[in-house]
Amino acid sequence: MNIPRADWNPSTAWQRYCGFLGLRLESFLEIQALLLAEQMKLIGGSRLGRRLLRQTIPGTVDEFRDTVPLTDYGDYVRALEGCRTDRLPPGEYVWAHTTGAQARYKYIPYTRRAYLRLLDTLMATFIMSTARHEGDVRIRPGDVVMYNVPPRPYLSGLLVFGMEDRFGLKGVIAPAAAEEMEFKAKLRANFERGLREKVDLIISMTSVLVRAGESFDPDLKRPGRSDASAETSQRDLNWRAASRLAKAWLKSAILRRPLRAGDIWPAKGIIGWGVDTPVFRDQVKTYWGRLPYEIYVCTEGGVMGMQAGEGRGLAFTPYSDFFEFIPEADSLRSREDPGFKPRVLLLNEVEPGETYEVVITNFYGIPLVRYRAGHLIRFLSREAQVHEGCPEFEFLGRSDDRLDVAGFTRIDEKTLWEAIRNSGLPLGDWTMRAEHRDEKPILHLYAEGLDSLGADAVALQVHEHLKQIDDFYRDLEVMLNIRPLRVTLLTPGTFDRLYTEKYDQGKELAELQPPRTNPDEQTVRDLVRLSEASES
Repeated sequence: MNIPRADWNPSTAWQRYCGFLGLRLESFLEIQALLLAEQMKLIGGSRLGRRLLRQTIPGTVDEFRDTVPLTDYGDYVRALEGCRTDRLPPGEYVWAHTTGAQARYKYIPYTRRAYLRLLDTLMATFIMSTARHEGDVRIRPGDVVMYNVPPRPYLSGLLVFGMEDRFGLKGVIAPAAAEEMEFKAKLRANFERGLREKVDLIISMTSVLVRAGESFDPDLKRPGRSDASAETSQRDLNWRAASRLAKAWLKSAILRRPLRAGDIWPAKGIIGWGVDTPVFRDQVKTYWGRLPYEIYVCTEGGVMGMQAGEGRGLAFTPYSDFFEFIPEADSLRSREDPGFKPRVLLLNEVEPGETYEVVITNFYGIPLVRYRAGHLIRFLSREAQVHEGCPEFEFLGRSDDRLDVAGFTRIDEKTLWEAIRNSGLPLGDWTMRAEHRDEKPILHLYAEGLDSLGADAVALQVHEHLKQIDDFYRDLEVMLNIRPLRVTLLTPGTFDRLYTEKYDQGKELAELQPPRTNPDEQTVRDLVRLSEASES
């Protein structure tokens, strides 16, 4: 796909790319309505569009919401499998994919116009991540970016190439070369080559930034080191790298602390993504010198939101997708009862402090319509917002039953069952959830079993079988050297005791048995309490 170079004017760039952040709610909704009406016409004549829109072309937002049902990826598999276009509107497409259950892929077709809009929205995040105040444009065409993203056709891999074509942004490693590198080799090459030239912007999953900061060698090419490897490395440095190292060492000496990654690569901005970003904010600043600028992005919807300013709240982008919201209680009930029809609200109907599942309808000819992306968000209180216009939110994670670990994998219940079964361990009932320990993501398995098994030995066995089943889980160890699984052994019969206790309390049937994945904090406390009580 041919990507035209954008006309770049620093004096107008803020308004052009970031102006939407100042929109009032009424203006936001007007833009959404206009783009939605256009979208109905774009897809309404295609085979897939006619089926989704029920042979109509809704002319208003109300008509659209009354006519078109909610969808999930199962409604698109047959039409999109094999990256086929015969059921889509005619035109040029670039295909992105993302992982689904059991390491299978979801394929999403981006039209040329949608892809260009996505690149322009991404530029807004670049500007915002480097700005020190409203209207401050520090990023420029030709700036150097240290990317840490997967290869095409992952969306982030496609964006690396697109940003070079659209805005002339250069990677520390050329995108085509980086795409052929193994993850750790690419990370190492980024750092080594980054010594020889400035780095203006760093983009990475936040969990990777933290891992890289933790493993950074504070003795890297220390002036005066006498070992042969250090002398060889010093000779290999150009004058820019030597100067950069000298300044970094001087800074760390003045501050009386070890050398940090941010001393050597003092980027103008850092962009991070992943559900763990708020947890890792302070660690990123410690290692890299700046707080990460958070973006809200997924393959199905593109860049859907970004930090509104100095606060932690995110703002939706009106030009990416049409947004609707299912209240959390309705979302949960609809997944338990397929016949239940949940309420679906617009942005002007949500309540501060409440949690919702996000529903998106693509613009510019991408075919997803009233699509349940599987995300949970919570809208902030009005006092916590940076802008007075549109409601701001925080991303809480996925609304389905899969466990998200450091943004690398989402493990479903079936995979967990297979790993525990294949381990051959005599475990009883169990539940698992994602937690954070010492500000690091972990998977915590709470399982009935005898103490003689040993919690660490159980964790190792299940970990090894998860690696065999789920390639993306294996990548946590291969790429990040993370073994996220932790185990707490509960006395046999603990889950039955919890069932009886809740039954005696008059709880509803659905509340009597803990879910297999993502139990709440109170459920975990009750399990541990009942287990400990049975031992006394």
